[in-house]
Amino acid sequence: MTYTLADLPMFGGLDDGRLGGLVALSRRRRYPAGQVLCTEGDPAEHLIVLLDGRVKAGRVSAEGKEVVLAVEEAPVAFDKTALLVDGPHRATRTAMTAVEVAYLPRSAVLELVAAEPSVAARLLRTLAATVRDLDERLTDAAVRDVPSRVATWLVRRCAGGRVPLHAGQAGLGAEIGATRVSVNRALRGFERRGMIEIRAGEVVVLDPRALSRLAALPGPDTAS
Repeated sequence: MTYTLADLPMFGGLDDGRLGGLVALSRRRRYPAGQVLCTEGDPAEHLIVLLDGRVKAGRVSAEGKEVVLAVEEAPVAFDKTALLVDGPHRATRTAMTAVEVAYLPRSAVLELVAAEPSVAARLLRTLAATVRDLDERLTDAAVRDVPSRVATWLVRRCAGGRVPLHAGQAGLGAEIGATRVSVNRALRGFERRGMIEIRAGEVVVLDPRALSRLAALPGPDTAS
């Protein structure tokens, strides 16, 4: 499914005139898997909106090793903070599948934020949620062991029972601040205890309540 700009939270509720003007200024492009959409350190001159497909965000360490920060699916806009402060892209984003993207000029987005209080409010909520997520990830990495972090990651994504590992176990580890070996050890431990089943490219959650207890999160059947 190809999304539209109206599917982004920050643009939701815009009238047809405002939305149409934004669409008219945008450039839409399709790229194959493997295409780099933006590179860490380059100027963020456009708001890049992923309309279809899946993208990974990564950085390269001083040793030349890629660290996967996140895997993002449409609809999502990249590097909103960099756009607001006239800074560079904070990560390199590479298409994991065929993608469709829209490029919105920075000046047009900033003008819209200044003119539409509802857009500014939605943007602030989106940025606040991003900061909260980063804060939780940093806290988890500092005070929780790897199995509980892996359990938390699975619980938050297992609504349908199946959790895709788009960037593999190494990608999962990068997201939670752990090595692929330690992630694999945790997953194998869960599998031996009957909580999950590991398959090619995905994890099937068999016992979400047990995982929730391990993660110290409210489970799907434990709400009071």
